[in-house]
Amino acid sequence: MLTSLTPHLNGEGQLNGSPTGDSGQSLGQVTKITGSQIIVTGQIDESSKAAIGAGALVKICGYRDVIGIANSIELDSATRTRVISVGLVGEITGSAEHGALFQRGVSRYPPLGAPVTTVTSTDLLTVYARPSVPSVRVGTLGNNELQSAFVMVDELLAKHFAIVGSTGCGKSCSVTLILSEILANQPNAHVVLLDPHNEYSTAFGDLAEVLNVQNARLPFWLLNLEEAVRILVRGGTQQEQEVQEIILKDAMRQSRQRYASSAEAGSWITVDTPVPFPIHELRRNLREMMGQVNKTDTAGPYRRLEAQLASLSEDRRYSFMFGEELAAEDSLSELVGRLLRIPVNGKPITIMDLSGVPSEIADVVVSVTSRVLFDFTLWSDPARRPPILLACEEAHRYLPAAGGSAFAACTRAISRIAREGRKYGISLALISQRPSELSPQALSQCGTVFALRLGNDLDQRFVEGALPDTGQMMMGALSSLPAQQAVVFGEAVSLPMHIRFDNLPPEKRPRSQSARFSEAWQVDSAGVEFRDEAIRRWRTRTD
Repeated sequence: MLTSLTPHLNGEGQLNGSPTGDSGQSLGQVTKITGSQIIVTGQIDESSKAAIGAGALVKICGYRDVIGIANSIELDSATRTRVISVGLVGEITGSAEHGALFQRGVSRYPPLGAPVTTVTSTDLLTVYARPSVPSVRVGTLGNNELQSAFVMVDELLAKHFAIVGSTGCGKSCSVTLILSEILANQPNAHVVLLDPHNEYSTAFGDLAEVLNVQNARLPFWLLNLEEAVRILVRGGTQQEQEVQEIILKDAMRQSRQRYASSAEAGSWITVDTPVPFPIHELRRNLREMMGQVNKTDTAGPYRRLEAQLASLSEDRRYSFMFGEELAAEDSLSELVGRLLRIPVNGKPITIMDLSGVPSEIADVVVSVTSRVLFDFTLWSDPARRPPILLACEEAHRYLPAAGGSAFAACTRAISRIAREGRKYGISLALISQRPSELSPQALSQCGTVFALRLGNDLDQRFVEGALPDTGQMMMGALSSLPAQQAVVFGEAVSLPMHIRFDNLPPEKRPRSQSARFSEAWQVDSAGVEFRDEAIRRWRTRTD
């Protein structure tokens, strides 16, 4: 079913669906029109050579040639009548002599009685030609390696996109390929890629600014109240946690107001205003507030907050957030500039390596990153702000379908970009191997979807719900797609198609390949020196 949607060479060396001449073979005529769906009815005789399968392209001839996809085919053997249900997807304007052009959508529906034929090789080349708008090549059509597959850049980015596929099917390489092709044509782009497993740090070479816990700083004062509560308020009953939240809110607000400059010392400073303050100031406020409590039993929430704050401040794993040297200086402008690549300075992509971030606060780091990106863009000059792409690898971890308080801040920050980002020039790319565990509200905002192999029934049904009617016949192939191949549908492609991604050179591939056990176990290469060095890095958490 899948192969008939894309042109491929038949036994005579011609494109699928193409006759030997320049005219398509007759399939019948339009006998019913229902919105974008039409019914084609035609007689089959012995001399007819027109063969068609579900998913094949057909042409409705008229004022403009309209292209459709055969969704279903029925045959009345008694009358030798073939009935084809066709979904209309676009039309061909112009002519071969003056430059034919395929465009999505139908400006004038074909009338009843309009002749319907198979498409010719010329029609197929027109349909799959490089779009006239900015576009990039990402591969070839799945069953015709001679025909390039293109995606339209602005339609891809402006309306969000998703890349889904099971582990091992080439998802990370697909992400790298798409972003690399975009960056090759847009050297002053602004891309932020969240990388949970340090797969991409070498894939983009000198084009990438790699941020990790060793070379980046995310000071605690940058967190808002919800994010701070997620880190500092732990254990106890819900009532006890609510008390700690109230205390923390007052202590953080006082710290910001005390360290604000005279120009900032107005009443507009809230608990969430990104005004710097040192960690020791917050601890001092907590102790002062605790000293004002008369009864010993009511001082418990203050002690727990200060104890948690002291513990994190002394833990080297959290030094990128709680280091005392981060506190007093106002580094917000520098931080935003490095994160969003403003100015670009030859590095159009920032890779946030989250592999060294303690798992307890990984979602908070993602939340802060997403929120800072959105807030900065929201308050920047609309006439000058550059568009930004946030690519979220393993998006189901931070946008789970089930939700839950543990991911509330993170989910809210990214969901806001999904809902409102396009108004401010912020695009979102969701990358996941388990789309069924991804928030359906977020995925529904994606205008384009690249679906690689999906073996899980739940994942297949989830993607099926996002497919347009004209792409439903492609679902049966998702479980058996070879690695490096995908079904693409949505705003960035002319019509749903099956593609094979181009190969990446070895030096540009992400570090996501499976281990080659049969080769690695042939030699004893991991000696004492390797073992000791790994332990040193484990203890010191440094490379």
